[in-house]
Amino acid sequence: MRTFAAVFVAMHGLGHLVWLFVALTPVVLGKQGRAMVEERRRALLVDPSTAGGKLVGVLAITVIGGFLASAWGIWFESSWWPVTLIPSAVASLVIVTAMWNPIKAPGPVTLSVRALLADVGLAAATLMPWGERLLGAR
Repeated sequence: MRTFAAVFVAMHGLGHLVWLFVALTPVVLGKQGRAMVEERRRALLVDPSTAGGKLVGVLAITVIGGFLASAWGIWFESSWWPVTLIPSAVASLVIVTAMWNPIKAPGPVTLSVRALLADVGLAAATLMPWGERLLGAR
């Protein structure tokens, strides 16, 4: 179970690359592609082209590092991984809320809802007594 938890935490952290790319990369597409991207950007609460969007990009880098460090700590059964996982999950909640995207992904819920559930689940698993058995020794 520890292996699954470490991989899940690492993959969730790497999923924040999406927000980093949205916030920090200019969009150069043809007419149809540009219209699709603009439609998706209008759906976000924070415009990626503003300073707030750039701040979200910087926060995404921090969150990626925090989740990868947490995955490392879970994998090697270190005692410090909750110290990095909880702030990373909270910062991830900030990113997901700031860049909320109501456009549905494949399936019944949006990617933002999936990320929100993952963050809440990781924080709960870290804070609850059963989290030690699920994620590894503390």
